[in-house]
Amino acid sequence: MLKNINHFIEYLFFKIFQKIFHIIGFKKTSILGGYIFKIIGPYTKYNKIIKNNMSLISNNKDTLQIEVNKNLEQIGKTFFEFFLINNLNYIISKVTNEDVLKKIKNENQSYLFISAHYGNWEITRNYLVNYGFNLHSIYRHANNKFIENEIQNIRKMSGSYFYKKGKESAKNMIKAIKNNNHLAILIDQKDNSGDDINFFDKQAKTNTGFASLALKYKKNICPIRSLRKNDGSFEIIIDNPIAYHTFKEKSEIELTEFIYKNYIEKWILENPSQWLWAHKRWGT
Repeated sequence: MLKNINHFIEYLFFKIFQKIFHIIGFKKTSILGGYIFKIIGPYTKYNKIIKNNMSLISNNKDTLQIEVNKNLEQIGKTFFEFFLINNLNYIISKVTNEDVLKKIKNENQSYLFISAHYGNWEITRNYLVNYGFNLHSIYRHANNKFIENEIQNIRKMSGSYFYKKGKESAKNMIKAIKNNNHLAILIDQKDNSGDDINFFDKQAKTNTGFASLALKYKKNICPIRSLRKNDGSFEIIIDNPIAYHTFKEKSEIELTEFIYKNYIEKWILENPSQWLWAHKRWGT
């Protein structure tokens, strides 16, 4: 009973903030979230987690905390933006390699669109749905059932399908790909039951499920991400698709490591503050 009461109180605060953010608009909401996390973040456990993780790519102790603060600000912006995630009218200012998407739409086959917790990953997915793709994805549900229902209502869009992580979600994703539908997968999450792969020269437990699907069902892979710009808008960047015939001889682990090395690591090194460093990706 006490748990349900606490969850309901959390839900009420969620709705209050949602109303306020709708009034002040997307841009001010984003700035507010970034400011709050930048001020409070250094005093939380996430400051240490981010610093430990970012030390994998930075040996400069003098500038490391500056980068950590930038990352905390980015996390705050992304978190607050979720309340208004369907407001796409003005926040996407540039699309790079849009011709790739036009070509995919003209092909009569499904693709695996892969991305990471980079920029604002919800915006990345929404852009594809608004472009006309039917997308199927797996998500991790919130502990609070009231907020969970609200989150799914926020995400609800025509052509957008979400499945809660578990056995049924795997079946639904396989069914979707067999029906020639597109999948959208964030591939950079930690998975304690996954395989060890080389990620920034350090072993990390990783879910290789997307690689298994691509290999088994002979599907091309299209990497895509959003990049946060200084003016608060986003650039959608579509990389050239990775054709099945170029990786068909690889194992699941080999394909996963290839994509991490040539895409995920590259994206992170180009703009370190844009990736979600605040999880124990390497078990640290």
